[in-house]
Amino acid sequence: MNRITKSGLVTTLLGMSIIIFSGAMLWTGKASAESLSGWLALGIMFLRSKDSILGIKNKSEDSGDSL
Repeated sequence: MNRITKSGLVTTLLGMSIIIFSGAMLWTGKASAESLSGWLALGIMFLRSKDSILGIKNKSEDSGDSL
């Protein structure tokens, strides 16, 4: 739960917004589940991933490494 609320907040919000938008498109009938399956998979991927997938580093990750 800590990853979702603190360390992965950006990707969680992005994933939730994609899933909600896809659900709204399905509910209104403007798109089928078959055509939105890729978007739903992308939303779930963002929901489960860390912020580092987008290049956003946590302050605790920045403290020791430098390239």
